[in-house]
Amino acid sequence: MGTFHFTLNQDTQSLSEVLKTNTIRTQRSPLIIESRNRLLERISSNSRIMLVLVLLLAGVMVVGAFHWSSLLHSTEGVTWRVRVFARKANGEVPDLSWSEFWQMAWHRGGFGLQGIVQGLSADEAVNNPYDTNADYQAASHFFRERCEMCHGNDGVGGDIGPALNHLSFKHGDSDLAIYQVIRDGVPNTVMRPPRMSMVERWQLVAYVRHLQHNGANSASGGAALHIDVSSDQITSAGSKTDEWLTYSGSLDGHRYTPLNQITSVNVSQLRIQWVRQFDTPLPGIEATPIVTNGVIFITEPPSDTIAVDAISAKSGDLIWRYARKVPPNVKACCGRFNRGLAILENHLYLASFEGYLVCLDADSGSVVWQTQVADPSVGYSLSVAPLALNRSVVVGVAGAEYPIRGFLAAYDGETGKKRWQFDTIPGPGEPGNETWGGNSWKTGGGSTWVTGSYDPVLDLLYWGVGNPAPGFSGDDRPGDDLYTDSVVALHASSGKLAWYFQFTPHDIYDWDSTQTPILADISIGGTARKVICWANRNGFYYVLDRVTGEFLGGAPFVEQNWAKGLNVKGRPIQANNHVSSDWRLIRPANGGATIWQNAAFDPRRGLIFVPATEGVGMSRKSLHVTPEAGELYLGSGGAFVTSTKTVPVIRALDVGTGTKKWEYFPPARLENPTAGGISYSGLLATGAGLVFGASGQSIFALDSATGRELWRVFLGGDTRAAPISFTVDGRQVVAVSVGRGLFLFGLPSKP
Repeated sequence: MGTFHFTLNQDTQSLSEVLKTNTIRTQRSPLIIESRNRLLERISSNSRIMLVLVLLLAGVMVVGAFHWSSLLHSTEGVTWRVRVFARKANGEVPDLSWSEFWQMAWHRGGFGLQGIVQGLSADEAVNNPYDTNADYQAASHFFRERCEMCHGNDGVGGDIGPALNHLSFKHGDSDLAIYQVIRDGVPNTVMRPPRMSMVERWQLVAYVRHLQHNGANSASGGAALHIDVSSDQITSAGSKTDEWLTYSGSLDGHRYTPLNQITSVNVSQLRIQWVRQFDTPLPGIEATPIVTNGVIFITEPPSDTIAVDAISAKSGDLIWRYARKVPPNVKACCGRFNRGLAILENHLYLASFEGYLVCLDADSGSVVWQTQVADPSVGYSLSVAPLALNRSVVVGVAGAEYPIRGFLAAYDGETGKKRWQFDTIPGPGEPGNETWGGNSWKTGGGSTWVTGSYDPVLDLLYWGVGNPAPGFSGDDRPGDDLYTDSVVALHASSGKLAWYFQFTPHDIYDWDSTQTPILADISIGGTARKVICWANRNGFYYVLDRVTGEFLGGAPFVEQNWAKGLNVKGRPIQANNHVSSDWRLIRPANGGATIWQNAAFDPRRGLIFVPATEGVGMSRKSLHVTPEAGELYLGSGGAFVTSTKTVPVIRALDVGTGTKKWEYFPPARLENPTAGGISYSGLLATGAGLVFGASGQSIFALDSATGRELWRVFLGGDTRAAPISFTVDGRQVVAVSVGRGLFLFGLPSKP
């Protein structure tokens, strides 16, 4: 900065002296003019940028003194504006004039321009704040007077102008693209730029959006969506059979529906009602849909874009689609996935792969706000389905295979303002930091990439924490490495830790504890207990008191050799407390006993249904590993033993003891033998005593009492997403994503 300051002063001082010379002003000698031009050329591009920044800061000081004094108290508000104007001065935002850019940056919320300094393009970052009913009314008058003669009544199209009531526009679908067409017109057409102020243009953008989405709704046979899901509805999610309002169907993580129209007698009659094909090139869909008011909201996995689709539950027709570009350099150790959305009132919440939490209008798919949760350049990404509760939205991060420091964060559902953050790796002076050696806590991993559960009576949020980094070598992180491989119970209103339980202290096998907690009220030893049930990746099933975190019981649910058992406090008694530099055979295999695929709980029968794998793997550590931002930080790794088959299995466990009641081996298809990848889903339990799942490119149904297969259909695509069930026009259906499509199954209509 000092060098730039010196150069700027030197050049501007010389230029000032020359400009004050009367000879230049009066005689205009060609030689002197040429000399002056050479002086101007001597000012470097960096100096010009610094000059713009100086002028900008001066303007901010003056304007702020009169109009935005409150804003100047926020360093963050000034800082991003300075940085975004520097980008503009450097020619990185050519689509907007300086006047437009200035007005937009200083509008409340800044039109989303902050996203430009966080890596988004202007198309992705800009969102239109002029979208109120008053703005629609103002723009509707202009549209009728100036636009309707070409584009038709309600934008249905005319002899001269194209229709505006469909999902895709020729010149781009972003707010900024529509604005540019209104501002500049379309060359070689009758579309000329109208005389309007900048505000009027943005109001017209909102009106065009209104025409676009209302027309799309009508084309799909529906009316305006009128989505409105209250906080109370979220709290009682699972009680209404025509909805699926959270990742797990309810806040307690049960993945259970009381619906009983589809039974063991008629399940074999299920038929495909419709199929909706996705635009994604990726075959692996893991998302759980949100269903309300006859609409299915689902995410498509992030390739070069990540998308949210609103689909008619009745017909499978697309109502609207929101697509967002994903930068190609976002890190991901294990594939590009997204597991779904959260909903609250009229808003949908997307944890976008590149680190942003995006709030969408559920009726139209337009962006309401977006905020950066984590920086992808150092290894963070987002794949989690957010959880909405108490007017907040909670989101976790992925990336523990990189040297990150994991966290959970809650954001205000209306404004996007961060309410709290809980760091899963405690810093100096915080309880648990002493369980890390040296500065290893700074890059300790502990990601939070699967959705948690919530008890509204206790106001406690329960969330699983992933593995420490590096995953296969603990030499540089001596101690238990809290709070990795744990469940943390947080006060939902503040994010403060109530208690924790660590399943695998000092993990050296990469066994994340990122499974969704199942909350249950059961009797143990004749005493009613509020418990958490947890089938863990390390191969043990746990029952904990969810008020205190006390260990109540545990048992292995797959074959394992890394531990001899659990002590009275639930701590594993390890058979070998280190991974050597030589390969060592390990059970369960490196994928673990279960990973992110959700278990299901049948409260009527007292059974937990767990999707699991049986297999043998190998683990070893490297001699030394150095953390580097954005680079894999594994400490060597693991491998599958290809001579031993790794197979999926579904096991039914007694909820209180973990005792195995039955097991079922579903059809299997090994997606990647060298990596041990198996395409199987989480599970769904129903009130009629059925368990639905998907594996090996098939969907199936089991008798929940015996595990007997009752129905199976081969669908020929990747089967990772768990089935869900709800009613359409009072009739029970089952929906599941397979391959690149969403399938809806139902019973035949009665004649």
